Amino acid sequence: MVVEDKPTRAELLRMQREQRVRKRTPRARHRSESKTSSHLPPVLVRGGLAATATQTRRKSKKNRRRFDIALNGQGAEMRLPSIPMVGMSWRLLSAALVAVLGFLIYMLWSSPFFTVQSIDVAGLARLTNAEIDSVVNVIGNSIIHVDPEDMEQKLQEAFPELVSISVETDVPNKVLMKLGERQPVLAWQQDGQTFWVDDQGFAFPAHGEGGPGITVQGSKLLSIAPPEAEMSEEDVDTLQALPKSLVDAILILSPEVPENTPIVFDSEHGLGWLDPRGWQVYFGSSDEDMAVKLKVYWKTYKRLKKAGIQPALISVEYVHAPYYRLER
Repeated sequence: MVVEDKPTRAELLRMQREQRVRKRTPRARHRSESKTSSHLPPVLVRGGLAATATQTRRKSKKNRRRFDIALNGQGAEMRLPSIPMVGMSWRLLSAALVAVLGFLIYMLWSSPFFTVQSIDVAGLARLTNAEIDSVVNVIGNSIIHVDPEDMEQKLQEAFPELVSISVETDVPNKVLMKLGERQPVLAWQQDGQTFWVDDQGFAFPAHGEGGPGITVQGSKLLSIAPPEAEMSEEDVDTLQALPKSLVDAILILSPEVPENTPIVFDSEHGLGWLDPRGWQVYFGSSDEDMAVKLKVYWKTYKRLKKAGIQPALISVEYVHAPYYRLER
């Protein structure tokens, strides 16, 4: 008969320890696998529900900005709650810019701050600010309605005596003008109207005070054009200008004209005057040899006076062929 040896107390303790280890091993292995799987990147599945769910979770996650504040203790920090980062799309930014620009345009259009209150004009001699304002008509309008080119054209049409016109705008509500007026050297009277003429022969309606001291009683002013002018047949009847040679001749003759005697222009004989002593004198229409013609005239007058002859007409239109008449 075989008698089995009973395990000793030490063997029993060893067996119990081995059983506990066997029971604990699956749980440890499970925890190890869980830790390992949490550090591994997510498994990507192309297509199917798994991929859709993963993408949805990623898109729904918003970026957050984390703030860490260092404390007085060495190595100690306090973490504040994360703040979500707000991003602005290009569409939203464009809409904001359009709204701002629209508001600015509305302000330019209707705000009194951008309304023209007055016009700063420099260079006027005979014209007045009121006359300028009545033509351009921009007082009370918004600065964005002011068109400098249109204003310059209106001023040139209304005031032909302006030789230079410059119009500028200055935001918020200023209009700046620099004007240059022609300086008249003689007054030309024709058909009850008076025109002023500058040294270049340009004629314009008399305007304001301070006119020239030389007066010419003329005819057919509108049909007299400078030789260098290029014009069509339609412009002949509206052109208001004198040949520069005629203007120069008038300026040479004017010191020799008797006091309070106007210069006369005749389309046939040219320039001259009616002498208070009773005769008419003519010098032609050009400044060529005008100084010589004056000398010839005075010599002829002295010779006739010495001879006791009272002429009715003395003509030195042609310097080499002067003549006189006893009757007109």
